[in-house]
Amino acid sequence: MPSGRPGSLGLFNSTFSCYNMSPSSFDQRLRRRTHHPTLQPKRRIVNELDLSLREKELRCLLDLSRLVETPGIALDGILAGTVQILPAAMKYPEISYAQLTLMDQCHQTANFQATEWCLSSPVKISGEVQGTLTVGYLEERPLLDEGPFAIEKRNLLDAVAERIGKIAERKLATAALAKSEKRLNDIVENALVGISIVQEGHEVYRNPELRRLIGEVPDGATFLELSHVHSDDRKKVKASFEALMSGQLPRVDMVCRFYPRMHQKSSLKWLYCRATRIDYRNKDAVLMNLMDITPAKEMERMLRIQDKMSSLGRVAAGIAHEIRNPLSGINIYINTLEKLLRKPGQEEKIDGILAQLKSASTKIENVIRRVYDFARPTEPQFESADINHPVREAIDLAAAILRKKGVQVETDLAGNLPLSRFDAQLIEQVLLNLITNAAETLNHEETPGRIGIQTRQQGRQVRIRVEDSGDGIPEDLREKIFDPFYTTKHGSSGIGLSISQRIVEDHGATLTVEPGQWGGAAFTITLPVAEGPT
Repeated sequence: MPSGRPGSLGLFNSTFSCYNMSPSSFDQRLRRRTHHPTLQPKRRIVNELDLSLREKELRCLLDLSRLVETPGIALDGILAGTVQILPAAMKYPEISYAQLTLMDQCHQTANFQATEWCLSSPVKISGEVQGTLTVGYLEERPLLDEGPFAIEKRNLLDAVAERIGKIAERKLATAALAKSEKRLNDIVENALVGISIVQEGHEVYRNPELRRLIGEVPDGATFLELSHVHSDDRKKVKASFEALMSGQLPRVDMVCRFYPRMHQKSSLKWLYCRATRIDYRNKDAVLMNLMDITPAKEMERMLRIQDKMSSLGRVAAGIAHEIRNPLSGINIYINTLEKLLRKPGQEEKIDGILAQLKSASTKIENVIRRVYDFARPTEPQFESADINHPVREAIDLAAAILRKKGVQVETDLAGNLPLSRFDAQLIEQVLLNLITNAAETLNHEETPGRIGIQTRQQGRQVRIRVEDSGDGIPEDLREKIFDPFYTTKHGSSGIGLSISQRIVEDHGATLTVEPGQWGGAAFTITLPVAEGPT
């Protein structure tokens, strides 16, 4: 029990004070009196009635004090016990009953029957009447001060009612405080923001979200000495916290980089931290709120790339336009040259030169076309259809390349798939790119390469999975491969996957990559199911 607040027994001590004794000493004296051998019968007869009634009243208060002090007893237990104790304090306990109503609770003795021979006292909580305490007789008895009840019974009932009100007030306040503390604890424990309290350099509290973000702190380690903080940010973090603790700053807001686990530099996180000085258990402390902003930082990076690519796209479109016209002239001149240079004996040589010119012209044209595709993506023409159709078309188009490389294709296309809305030609283009990319990674001579193509329904989505038995894609490169012009293949433009991702996103779908079951890469396209009946 907190210091400075009266205990449960203290609520009843005022009643015992008139006897200049504590409840425990009274109980001892009562036992001694009951067995005292020298009491004379005459003296006992004279005082027996009044003394017996006072003993009952004091016994009632003593029993109530013990009831209240019962470990772990709830308010309803105190109320129920009170009505069982009160009848014994009455002049005629064999025909006495008691009833206690408080707010939405009602407790009464088993023999309760409302009669006119009763006495009631209001039960107040915080000055407001919230209930009634009643005692009564089942049979008529001689009139005294108040009906059949003496003034001492009125005083007893008022004292018990008053104390029951105070007990209830305290119990309700304690319950409200516990509820409030639990609600606050639930909020902190389930917060999406990492929360920490640092005191004297040591972390004294950490919520589950913070443990998820940055891991457990080793025993005995101090927060500012942790090597988890990025070396470039360590000095800034230390200086900020020292300024905060010295009182130079009331609050610190900063962004720093953090490694959740040691020796895993690829798991770098960006954290936004707000630190504030607080009083925690009567000592200065620092309250920290940390938020994982790694996705936001990655979004910034992608927006910068997108901005650069947007500018590059405009430049590329202008370049393509400027090149296309001269290129057309070159083709015309080549055709004219083919006719003019047909002289006897030079045909073979001329044909070779012309073939090279045409080949070079075709390659330039293909590059320009791909740049145009990236700079000005085709707007999807949506229609509801079975996704298996473009999958089969892409497989058929890639069949020649797959046979040439000796690649085994394993298809597992689910039947009765719900219809999806997509542009069949664009999705076919994406699938063809994924299949040909997979084929190019399969350079195993010992065993033939494998490509698996699967379609499945997942809830309100349709999934297309293309995986291979190649070497796979390292974890640190799985996001970079979708960046425009990024490639690890010799002679590749590096825009095939970026165009594919753009096409998929234009469909409101996703394109992801992960390790496949054969050790290679697995690309997954997830399309939403068409609205309405399928």
